[in-house]
Amino acid sequence: MKRLLRTYLPSSAIAFTIVILFNAVYNLILGNNYALSGVFVLELTGLIIFIQLISVVCDHIPFQSERAYQITFFAAEYATIIIASFVLNWTVPTISSFLYTSLLCVFIAVLIDRYFSAIHRHEADEINRLILSQDKKEEQTP
Repeated sequence: MKRLLRTYLPSSAIAFTIVILFNAVYNLILGNNYALSGVFVLELTGLIIFIQLISVVCDHIPFQSERAYQITFFAAEYATIIIASFVLNWTVPTISSFLYTSLLCVFIAVLIDRYFSAIHRHEADEINRLILSQDKKEEQTP
């Protein structure tokens, strides 16, 4: 449950929000003011849940390094998104659609990675602060 609340829920929320915002801006640029449909939102939710399941599977594979995990997960995530975008008719098979989807995928992956890096850095700083305060207390004790 802790992993769900600390990892899967925040990354899902970030991805969902960014895709919805990008889709809304993209449709406004194209003049499609009402293009964001309930069906798209449900399909996107299903895709994000499926990607989180891929993450769960990758979490159970003993990778030799964090880099190997990240490359494998991103490749699986990217392939899933590209396939889903064409199967669900979110994009048409053109170079510009492929590039747009690819750039959005990379942007979201980098943003989520930066979010978790900042969270882990903050937690490490907090642990170090607690250790230092504990060491100072021990030094003051006669």
